[in-house]
Amino acid sequence: MVRSCIVYFSQTGNTEKVAYTIAGRFQDEGLENVTLQLEDAGDFPEAYADAEVLGIGFPTFFGYPPPHLMEFIGALEGHGKSAFVFTTYGGCTAGDSLYDAAVALAGRGYRILGGLKVEGFDNYPQGIWLKINEGRPNEADLARSEEFAALVVKAYKEKRSLGPEMLASSNPFFVKNRDKPRKKTVSALRKKVEGKVIFNKELCLFCETCKKSCPTKSIKTGEMHPEFTWKCIDGMRCYQCVRVCPGKALLYEQPIPDKAYKKYLKSIADGPGEKGRAYVVA
Repeated sequence: MVRSCIVYFSQTGNTEKVAYTIAGRFQDEGLENVTLQLEDAGDFPEAYADAEVLGIGFPTFFGYPPPHLMEFIGALEGHGKSAFVFTTYGGCTAGDSLYDAAVALAGRGYRILGGLKVEGFDNYPQGIWLKINEGRPNEADLARSEEFAALVVKAYKEKRSLGPEMLASSNPFFVKNRDKPRKKTVSALRKKVEGKVIFNKELCLFCETCKKSCPTKSIKTGEMHPEFTWKCIDGMRCYQCVRVCPGKALLYEQPIPDKAYKKYLKSIADGPGEKGRAYVVA
């Protein structure tokens, strides 16, 4: 029986839904699959190290994979085994997230089977109250994910693979910036829309929900309230602490008006051709 493993990072549940949809189809196809959250993967290294087919899933952060997920990929050893990538994004652009993850996996010795991008509810604070892509991923999105999974299995069995460049975005912004340092490109994307996080100590319940949910573990236990180092994800605020705070002690400071936010998203959005290319399989 073919052994597969899916390792995913999901903050709001979008990527998790896709991960388990793919896992379900793999089992239907006869694969022996293990599905792990990224934060738990270190406790089960044999699951992904021994997998003949490895799936890596993540949300797109400003057109690219989260840096801590790329660090995980950088420590893998493929030895000619197969891998695929999938991402969820807020409907504007998935950018070069699939491409970057595939390049990293190929560099670690994996044969790339394909890539999938799935639209999800825009969970950036401003996107939430504007209800951008609310209800995604929906049934059609998950059906497409299941279809992708079946094609990945077929490609593996037929010993096919593709070059990471097949997953590169045709979006003009990412084509233009493909050879530039990622940190510089991400900075250009986020500077207009990244607002400050404001902490109100008086509203804090000291429940430590923020600490437990922080993907970089940059929130520590203090004497009276959590202590924030604001390390975040390579400097990028993911706002997970804001989303989960039950006492509303953490708030997002809106940097631009809603109309300007929508206009900005439109200016960097994928065209119909790129948006319609939901997956590519060898």
